[in-house]
Amino acid sequence: MVQQGRVKLPTACLWVLVLALLAASVAEAVGTTHSRYALAYTWDMEPQRVLDYRQKIASLMGLKPDSQLKIVGREQEYGLVWNINTSMKQAQKQAKQQSARLRRAGFHPAQVVSSTDFAELYHVQVGQTARPDALQGEYTRLKNALGSRAGGKLVIEKIDDRQGAIVYRGWERKKEAQKSAQNIASQLPRTSGAPVLIAAIDRPAVMIAADASLAEPRKKAVAWAQHNKEQPQASQESGGGFNTKITSLLQEELRKAKIQPQVRTGWAAYDLTTDNYLVSINLNRSFQAASMIKPFVALAFFHQVDKGKASYTPQHRQMMEAMIQHSSNPATNWFIRQLGGPAQCESLLKKEYGHLVGQIRIREYIPADGRTYLNSVQPSGYIQFLRALWRHQLPSSKELMRTMALPGPDRLVYGADLPHNTEIYNKTGSTALLCGDMGILVARDKEGRRIPYAVVGIVERSSQPANYKQWMHASGDVIRGFSSLVYEEMKRKHNLL
Repeated sequence: MVQQGRVKLPTACLWVLVLALLAASVAEAVGTTHSRYALAYTWDMEPQRVLDYRQKIASLMGLKPDSQLKIVGREQEYGLVWNINTSMKQAQKQAKQQSARLRRAGFHPAQVVSSTDFAELYHVQVGQTARPDALQGEYTRLKNALGSRAGGKLVIEKIDDRQGAIVYRGWERKKEAQKSAQNIASQLPRTSGAPVLIAAIDRPAVMIAADASLAEPRKKAVAWAQHNKEQPQASQESGGGFNTKITSLLQEELRKAKIQPQVRTGWAAYDLTTDNYLVSINLNRSFQAASMIKPFVALAFFHQVDKGKASYTPQHRQMMEAMIQHSSNPATNWFIRQLGGPAQCESLLKKEYGHLVGQIRIREYIPADGRTYLNSVQPSGYIQFLRALWRHQLPSSKELMRTMALPGPDRLVYGADLPHNTEIYNKTGSTALLCGDMGILVARDKEGRRIPYAVVGIVERSSQPANYKQWMHASGDVIRGFSSLVYEEMKRKHNLL
């Protein structure tokens, strides 16, 4: 019935409307009470990269590692979060306040995430004693029993002021950590205590003279390159029989890893002492560069500094470290913009360093999600670049080597069968389609002399894998295996330790 322009509703309809409004209010109140939020700073497939990122964020924002900045898990990724456990409105306000400062320093802005979107991570502890050196024998036996991949995650940690323990640094969610604990338990004698789960935090490793490799994750040594006799270009001579042998071994490793049919690969190893290739497989084939393009962007910028067209201020230094050490995409794009864009950056490199960079392509800024597929470099381009870098033939070689030696992720030394004191200057690359690393490694011979060599390993897919984390681990293991084989050849040639 219509009266005075208003609609009269039956009493039953009014009650339905009132109840619906009450239900909505209750739901909103409950959601406000129980939905809590955190700030996330980065997500990555490799925990070591997140750990390194945390060091910078903690210093920049004045936050405490572990107690405030935690490493957490989300699906197949690791994340760095500050669980401020507050409302959405308060979290958004805090994120806005922090993001301007983060962007200026070349880091990702803070993201607001629900506290239910990520999980706590755990390590596995085996034994505990006031004399950490007493764990040496059990550590070595357990490491050998678990194999190179799992055994490489074992360390002897300082649990508190008086106690040490063997710890499996898995950075795993609870169910995964429980499975690891069961696997470790199966390798222990019955008289040993059962492994227990402990919070995954970055406790200090105990240094033991008998096995200095316990100090993980390994810090890259900061050492400057030495000058050698200049050559116009790296020798294209391959390693002959070793090249053939390693090709067969790599094919077998790819088959075992179950990634061979979907990939194409590039491999190179160059002896910087004798100035010739040990390995050259698909040397002049172009592959996606991912983050391995970043040292070339640095080269282009340092060229402009050398010509007086740009300055290298403290801010530039901070952004350079963010780009190379922490693989910051915003910092990379910041440098590319200063160079005039991707096309101008590529043009400069080809004009001034064409003999080094080969058929390099820099066709895009790196997207916010890191899915960069258009930039590319040949394995030979990496080798020529690394060779010139070692010989100080590039502008600001010393500074570029310093940033490439800063602690960070690598697939050439960490987890590979190499001496713990091997120096490394590298840059990794990872996307949904690529796993790679390129760098200079410096070993020691039995006379104590430094023996440098360059290594490049690339595994590239044509389509995204069903299980990215598994594929990335398998591909990284093949690269680590390749690096181990190259070291054995260098050891044979140069009487290395």
